[in-house]
Amino acid sequence: MQHTIQQLMDKVSAMHGLAVQAHREKYKKPHGQPYDVFKVTMLVEQIQALAGDIYNDKEPHPKLVKKEKKE
Repeated sequence: MQHTIQQLMDKVSAMHGLAVQAHREKYKKPHGQPYDVFKVTMLVEQIQALAGDIYNDKEPHPKLVKKEKKE
């Protein structure tokens, strides 16, 4: 894991913020009225990119590699 725990928390927090924005954009108008599909799609794609970044982080963190070598 190349990310620190703090970086993971920051990414998850950012994903939550983007999800809230997307939800508000989609449901801010009365039911049945159109919303900005492009804006919601862009927000969802940003969430997916952050999720993919976290998912694809398979390498051990450099601090852990150094610690394993010492033992």
